[in-house]
Amino acid sequence: MTWVVDIGNSSIKWAEYEAGAITAPHSYLRPGATVAKELDSIWGDLESPGEMICSCVAGDKYERSFKQWCKKTWGLVPVFVRATEQACGVSNAYIKANRLGADRWAALIAAKRLVSGPCCIIDCGTAITIDVLQEDGQHLGGLILPGLTLMRESLSGRTQMLIEESEGDNTTLFARNTADAINGGALYTVVATLDRIYSDVEQALGVKVGRIITGGDAEGLLHLLHSEPDFVPDLVLQGLAVIYQSQQEGDS
Repeated sequence: MTWVVDIGNSSIKWAEYEAGAITAPHSYLRPGATVAKELDSIWGDLESPGEMICSCVAGDKYERSFKQWCKKTWGLVPVFVRATEQACGVSNAYIKANRLGADRWAALIAAKRLVSGPCCIIDCGTAITIDVLQEDGQHLGGLILPGLTLMRESLSGRTQMLIEESEGDNTTLFARNTADAINGGALYTVVATLDRIYSDVEQALGVKVGRIITGGDAEGLLHLLHSEPDFVPDLVLQGLAVIYQSQQEGDS
C-alpha cells in the first residue's frame, strides 16, 4: 500500500493510492505541537504503508523531523516531491524550477489530467496560490496572496480594535460587530480578487479557461464566487498519485 501525503502549513492530508486511484482521504489540522507528537497522535496506531510520496511546504526542519519519525516508527523512508523543469506533461514556468512549491507543482500535474484545455488553479490555504496552465501543459506562472486567516489576523493583530465574539453571519455585507466585519471583509476581498483573476486570465489568453479551486478555505468561498470553479478537494493528492505512477512506470 502506498500513501500520498500533502503537508501544509496548517494541515496534513493523506490518502491511500492503489490501482491507479486514491481512496480513503483524511485531513488533520495541525495543532502546532512537535512533529513527533503530531504524527504520534494521527498515525501512531496505524500500520506502516509500504511506500509514501509527499509534498511539503512546512519547511526543511519539519521535513527532516517527519523523515526521522517515519524511519524510527515504521522503518520507512518517505519520498518528497520537488518541482522540476518538466514532468508528467507539465513544463514549469519558474526561472528556478525547484523554487515552485511542491504542492503547486502536484496541483498543476493533476489539473493537466483533469482539464482538456487551459486551466486556472486556485489553492485556498494559509496562503492563496493561483497558477495558470496552457492546454499544451506549459505553466505560465501565477500569484500568491494572503489567505483568509492571514488577512483576519493581520487586521486584528496590527490594530487596537477590540474583537468581540461573533454573533451573526460572518459573510453578511452589513456586519454589526467587529469580528463579523473583519471576517466578511476578508471574504469579500478574496472573492472579488479571485473573480477578477479568472476574468483577467481569460482576457489575457483570449479563450475560455477551466477553473479549479482547492484548499481548506475553498468550500466556504464557493457560494460567493460568480466564476463558479470546480471544487477538487484532493487536487494535490491526485497530483502526487500521478507523479508516483509516472515514477513507477519509469522504473519498470
